[in-house]
Amino acid sequence: MDIIVAGAGGVGFRLAKVLSFKHNVTVIDKNEEALNRLQNSIDVMIIHGNIEDPITYTLLTDKKFDLFIAVTDSDEINIISTLIADEFIVVKSKIIRLRNTFFADSSISEKLNISFAVFPFDLTAKTLESLLFFPYANNVKSFIEVNQKLISIRIYETLNPRSLSWDSLKIVGIERDKSFYFLKENDSFMKDDLVYIFGQDKEIKKLCSKLKLDMPTKVKNIVIFGADTLGIEIALSLSKHDTLIKLVESDLYKCKQAVDVLQDKVTIINSKYEGHALFVEEGISEADMVIASSTNDEENIIKCLEAKEYGVEKVIAINNDMELYYLMHKLGIVAVRGPKTNAYYSIVEQIASTTLVHKRQYCGGKASVLFRHINKDSELLEKKVRPFKGEEFLLYLIRGDSIEVFDEVRILEEDDVIVLFGTLKYKEEHKFWINHL
Repeated sequence: MDIIVAGAGGVGFRLAKVLSFKHNVTVIDKNEEALNRLQNSIDVMIIHGNIEDPITYTLLTDKKFDLFIAVTDSDEINIISTLIADEFIVVKSKIIRLRNTFFADSSISEKLNISFAVFPFDLTAKTLESLLFFPYANNVKSFIEVNQKLISIRIYETLNPRSLSWDSLKIVGIERDKSFYFLKENDSFMKDDLVYIFGQDKEIKKLCSKLKLDMPTKVKNIVIFGADTLGIEIALSLSKHDTLIKLVESDLYKCKQAVDVLQDKVTIINSKYEGHALFVEEGISEADMVIASSTNDEENIIKCLEAKEYGVEKVIAINNDMELYYLMHKLGIVAVRGPKTNAYYSIVEQIASTTLVHKRQYCGGKASVLFRHINKDSELLEKKVRPFKGEEFLLYLIRGDSIEVFDEVRILEEDDVIVLFGTLKYKEEHKFWINHL
């Protein structure tokens, strides 16, 4: 495909880097230093200019593009650039990154003829909201195609998985020592393994009740450090539930902004000095969950370690720099993707998906899950389909609420869903098979 990326910041850089392997990528930005850094790293075409200025697009008016992606930090700039793209160049589809969740409930995407809008702050907040229902989990993923969820849990002791009743649950991966792999027949769970489980809510909760997990069984009292846009968005999401929330911020102006948005839903604490005394004086040490939401990962780690020192079981750090992801896990901190990382993965998943197959990534992009739904108009309906023969994958057929191993020829029925979990190494073979059944 021929792709334009508007914005060479953190998200734009990562998108250009991964997309340039298979596509022709053009990057536009007014930051010449960012463009030079990009061009020195990867093979892309760069255009130095303001993406809000029609003159910038002069070099592109005689070409046709498959995709325009606007990913600057400004909603206004992204919206304007998509309007200009429609006016001055020929482009089939447009993807936009938006901070303000107001646009999610408006008709702006339709009016701007946008194919896909990603709201990274909302995605991060919703991830944390899901942990209220699975407090022992490190992460929870839901899917539009199936009722099952994909959760990851940290194992705190060596354990034989065959000693547990899995019912309709499936183990779909283990992250150990920075590597991902599928469980082999005689493998055991090791201390500090991150185990990925796929199945129904009730079955997951039943299993986790039998495991020794250093996590609360219920989350009622929550403390959030940081009243920037993300901290406020998280507080809004969590306040919809039966929770008591304290939002701690040293900047008085940010506290006032938080009060205006959150009203009386959350207790706002202005703390100029966020020392150890704060945990005792404000009752933070009694929290079931502490969330550090700043854009500075080191600051988030320190806040979480302080909370652990005072006995808080569930500590969560927003992870903005993937280089610190494993350090957070080593320290017993749950790392949740920050907005920029969420924007990147959502856009990559959207581009990788097709009208037939939906793709999601997990384990930091080391693995993916592919879904193909058999609807009433599917060419595969009532047809015999042979299972995939390849490497590093797990293949299932979901029929109703049951997950069946897809290891023999099956006749497909309406509303069946073929699900393929695979590693990054063989992603092209996996994707080709499920798209060309």
